Amino acid sequence: MGTQMTHTARAELANAVQQRYRAAPVAQRRKILDEFIAVTGYHEKSAIRALSTERTNRGRQTRVRPPLYDGAARAALIVLWEASDRVCGKRLRALLPILLAAMERNRHLKLNEPMRQKILPMSASTIDRRMRAATRLKKRHRAVPERRRRVPVRTFADRNDPPPGGMEMDLVAHCGEVNRGSYVNRLVLADIATGWSESAPLVVRESGLVC
Repeated sequence: MGTQMTHTARAELANAVQQRYRAAPVAQRRKILDEFIAVTGYHEKSAIRALSTERTNRGRQTRVRPPLYDGAARAALIVLWEASDRVCGKRLRALLPILLAAMERNRHLKLNEPMRQKILPMSASTIDRRMRAATRLKKRHRAVPERRRRVPVRTFADRNDPPPGGMEMDLVAHCGEVNRGSYVNRLVLADIATGWSESAPLVVRESGLVC
């Protein structure tokens, strides 16, 4: 028969009935089993298995893992993130070895070896999470067009040392947190190999001006 009992309710009922079922004589087990099937909707073989299997009443134990990144690691990551002009996690992940070596060489930052082993292997998603938490920014869930999802995010590390002259272009909206009204857009071109960038303001976002 059909039943609306949840899996948790069925398990609790099986725990309650199991001891009486296993201690009952064979003649009474049939009656207990029929009552259990009528209430839970179990197939006969499933009901027998549920009442015969040894169960424990111990709750699920949640394993608490100590945090891997302490305050010092987050502080060092923020320094590197700010020095990179707050690039996204994927780009900062590729830049970390070069950026850290340059900052240490110029005495802007000095990390001990255990700290380096925490920072350098950090994944792009972890970097993004840590930076959002540090700046109290909530991730905005918005629909991304299918065409944009097909374009992978590439960094200089994915291009096998390209020669100078290959440029990336993007428009930056200077509208703050409110995307309405009149505001200036900035067209930014960055050289992939050298990091050199040029920018120009656009009063309106119009394709003719960009071309």
